[in-house]
Amino acid sequence: PERITIPGYEPDGQTELAIAKLAEAAASEQPFALFLSLGTPHDPWDADNVPAAYLALFAEKEFALPANYKAVDDPHGDKWASLSAAERAQLPAWMRVYYAMTANLDWNLGRLLEAVDRLGLRDNTIFVFTSDHGEMFGAQGRRAKNIFYDESVRVPFLLRWPGHAPAGTNRDVCLNSPDIMPTLLGLLNLPIPAGVEGMDVSHCALGQAGPEPAAALLQGMGATAIWEDGHEWRALRDKQYTYAVYRADGREYLFDNRADPLQMHNLV
Repeated sequence: PERITIPGYEPDGQTELAIAKLAEAAASEQPFALFLSLGTPHDPWDADNVPAAYLALFAEKEFALPANYKAVDDPHGDKWASLSAAERAQLPAWMRVYYAMTANLDWNLGRLLEAVDRLGLRDNTIFVFTSDHGEMFGAQGRRAKNIFYDESVRVPFLLRWPGHAPAGTNRDVCLNSPDIMPTLLGLLNLPIPAGVEGMDVSHCALGQAGPEPAAALLQGMGATAIWEDGHEWRALRDKQYTYAVYRADGREYLFDNRADPLQMHNLV
């Protein structure tokens, strides 16, 4: 591997590198897979961590606290989830940076798609956009990620494949991160290794009926990631409900996400 120094705002430079790789791929007859992993939007939510032009887009925007904001920390949260009084006062400013970073991401995504089209790759390229987590911003009395609430775990998954995947459609599927690899292999009619934990739901992307995951398994292994720091939990999220249990005290949570989309009423 070669160490690369990217001048300027990192997502812009990363996208330019990806576009250059696309040009190389377009000049070759070989199939390719390109992964562009942009770090933004992500903390720290400092104003100088995003180009001023994007921050200016939201200069006049007033950001309200989440509707399920709690003024006290989640008792099950660790120090990474807690918010000091000073940090709580900064939440609207943090959101402004978040939106500015997202606006820049949108611009870079547009550049990437334009390159795919310009290079003649559009009709023979499966394009996937997704994320690994969301951001709490004070919802449920928490910050950051690593929790079963929808603000943290419900992430986008967009797939474009002209002529194959119906455009402009929305499929309600309990897709989880381990399902992405076997689904892509399924779309390409490639063998899926027997040991893969995820499920091939390529038929869903193609607008076809077929088996789907009953629920998505979620888990938080604590800040140490070794299941020993007392904040571990496991959860299931299906199309209607979220069920979660904490390891330390056995506390259970059950939310009807259709009737209670803000997950404010524990049914246990």
